[in-house]
Amino acid sequence: MPASTDPLTHDVIILADMARQSDCGLRIRQELQMYHKAGYRTGVFHLRDPEKRASISPDIQRCIREGITERLCPGQGVRSRLAIVFSPGLLKAPVEGLSEIRADKVVLVHDRVPDIKQMGLWFSFNFGPMSWAPTNRWVRAKLDDLGFQVPVEAEDWRSAGLALPAPVDPKPAGRRLVMGRVSAIGAAQWPKTAAELEATYPTDVSIDFRVLGSPPPDLLKASKAASNWSILKFSDVAVERFIGMLDVFIYYPGARTPELPEAAISTAMASGKIVVLPPHLRPHFGPGALYAEPKEALAAIRALFDDEVALAEARKAAIENCRFQFSATDHMTKIKALAGDPLPSPPRRKSKPAARKRALLVPSNGIGLGHVTRLLAIARRLDEEIEPVFATLGQAVSIIDSFGYHADYLPSQSDIGANLADWDAWLRYELGALVERHAPDIVIYDGNNPTPGLVNAALTNGHCQLAWVRRAMCPPTPSPFLENARFFDCIIEPGEYAGERDTGPTSFRRHEATLVSPIRLLDEGELLPKDAARKELGLAPDKPAVLLHLGAGANRDILDLIDRVVRDLGRFPALQIVIAEWKNGAVQLPHWPNTKVLRGFPISQYFNAFDFSVAAAGYNTFHEVLGFGLPTIFLANRNPSMDDQGARAEYAQDESVGFDLPVEELHHLPALCEALLNEKANAFIRQKCHGFDKTNGAHEAAAAIKRLVGA
Repeated sequence: MPASTDPLTHDVIILADMARQSDCGLRIRQELQMYHKAGYRTGVFHLRDPEKRASISPDIQRCIREGITERLCPGQGVRSRLAIVFSPGLLKAPVEGLSEIRADKVVLVHDRVPDIKQMGLWFSFNFGPMSWAPTNRWVRAKLDDLGFQVPVEAEDWRSAGLALPAPVDPKPAGRRLVMGRVSAIGAAQWPKTAAELEATYPTDVSIDFRVLGSPPPDLLKASKAASNWSILKFSDVAVERFIGMLDVFIYYPGARTPELPEAAISTAMASGKIVVLPPHLRPHFGPGALYAEPKEALAAIRALFDDEVALAEARKAAIENCRFQFSATDHMTKIKALAGDPLPSPPRRKSKPAARKRALLVPSNGIGLGHVTRLLAIARRLDEEIEPVFATLGQAVSIIDSFGYHADYLPSQSDIGANLADWDAWLRYELGALVERHAPDIVIYDGNNPTPGLVNAALTNGHCQLAWVRRAMCPPTPSPFLENARFFDCIIEPGEYAGERDTGPTSFRRHEATLVSPIRLLDEGELLPKDAARKELGLAPDKPAVLLHLGAGANRDILDLIDRVVRDLGRFPALQIVIAEWKNGAVQLPHWPNTKVLRGFPISQYFNAFDFSVAAAGYNTFHEVLGFGLPTIFLANRNPSMDDQGARAEYAQDESVGFDLPVEELHHLPALCEALLNEKANAFIRQKCHGFDKTNGAHEAAAAIKRLVGA
């Protein structure tokens, strides 16, 4: 048809099934990035499959969010110089809205051989003169065999092979080798039998093997490999993000593969990943990959990673050959020949100063305020280089607001009593919406259970890093989501004074983590001086004082415990008793005669007001009282669902920095109080506490996060 005389609205538009389960989303993203950089105005049109309900590829969603392209809607009048249609052979029925599109040139990019019916649909749309562009030599040969009177582009439509940003903070050296593959969904992408599948891909736990684009269900069910694999959905992770996780990209398709994951493979090569392919693909991908038969592949990979020099050379070869085989320059030369020079750009506003990087901090809903407090401690040390925003799963918005940070509240599973699977699906959606709204450079989670919903909310955004502040001394029963550690770019483990007694499930996984000193919200210089603290609390300056901070009381009878402790402390008439009430406490504390209630946050700012304390042995309390030198009698919460408070309290007593008082031995409390009211005994414990390293790990954790995001 003749070129339209309607005014041009776009330089290039791309039409495709944007929800297709393959690496097509990555291919389209990379082309859009190149076109935007060259000054072309682009748009994307979703060829929706009416038989399926699926989300648009996270890679393409990111392009729309970043403003480098525009989503075109059915009925929107569009005229473009060039229309590129990806995988036109998948079209099964007419598409609404194509009648409003006009293009001076239409290129149908074939990654598989079309049939006559499908091509008839495209010819019927009649929105511009068409040509065909095969993605490889095998498809080109098949197109020639069809004998259609349609021009075929002289060069294959190859992926651009854009490199991913290099990681600024590599993962710990002790982690497992991460291998994986990406492909479209379908049996043709896989070996036929379970035995062939297991002979081709790693099945032992020494290798972390990840799959984007699952094998057929029957094949997966018949194979023992599934139990050791991480199989992800295209809706749960950006392809770009998935490739960034890998050390090795390995791809062995079935005997008759209809299409190749070329964008994923070329991106891996351009990023210096080791790519392992069957020998018959050498003519297409060139010398930048490692070619081996399936039975030889794993041994070849291990040998390469055992030789640092050879590994470095292989990575260099992958990058250099990818520049030749999948040239972005050659691709843009082709686009300029098809679409001409970009349309004149409208006058640009003065560019805004570069925005600060942003962190979305997600504290879990714990028994107390430990998760929130640790993330607040880190947020305060991110300074002007990274802007902290919060999405709290606990009822702590007012506390976070008081520190000047924006906070959204996402009710936890326990808050609403929901089924875990239903709640996690909801969390995936809601947290994903916050990730999209705030566009953070990193999501930082502090909690025990990094559920799939939380992880996938971050992984769908190719730009967003993911960090886990994982406290040690965990309960004996491991989290069902502990293996999700593999998806975090950084795991920060706050130090434990009693760490030598840690026997929890994470104690065997310390190699995964970046270890920092104990994290405290306040530095020592931020505590109020004794006189000022006593004045603010209304305490007499010349009488001894004790602080009771026994926790939120969600899983032990806090009222009975406080009542018993207050009764024993009452034996000392001169002793001033202050009871700390948690802002998220399970119960509201009544008033005990001759006591005061402390409702401020953080409690530690008032520590200098007290001669000693009676406390639980949760992470924050334990490291604050020891770090700031407040002699303490520990009434550890030994509930089996808690972190190992008992081990902390026992350690304190063994090291003469505190007393361990089991609840069943509470009758010893008066004697211990009498000891701590003794000036020499009190000074001895304070002196012993001064022997601990005073470094606040919050500074180290913040520094690790800054490195991770390049701040």
